Amino acid sequence: MSAQDGMLHARIDPMWMSVLLRNREVRYGTLRTLAEAWGEDRQRVIEALDLLADVVGQGGEAWDAAVYDVEANLQMDEAETVLTHVDAYRLADELRAAAPLTMSARQEARRPAEVIAFPHQQGEVA
Repeated sequence: MSAQDGMLHARIDPMWMSVLLRNREVRYGTLRTLAEAWGEDRQRVIEALDLLADVVGQGGEAWDAAVYDVEANLQMDEAETVLTHVDAYRLADELRAAAPLTMSARQEARRPAEVIAFPHQQGEVA
């Protein structure tokens, strides 16, 4: 999968508050792993999802531990995306273009520059 196919993309959000990074390859990989596990042992997938459902409202450490257990139980790969140098440069360009458009970046740019007071020169100027 190439970043050119729309799987990986950075853009400014509609409210201009942050940069959105879309990485559909991670979701595709997760769903593929679930589908493969479902085909092998449906009960194992049901138990894994039940484990997540039991702690979804708790969040924090309980959620982290459940996610870790599900990843291990279903033998899920790391959520990584391999980029060619071309895709990496394109994504970097998109991030560099989007970041200064965020509200916080624009507010920071509007702040007056710090005034540096130079000491008055002592004595006569020749």
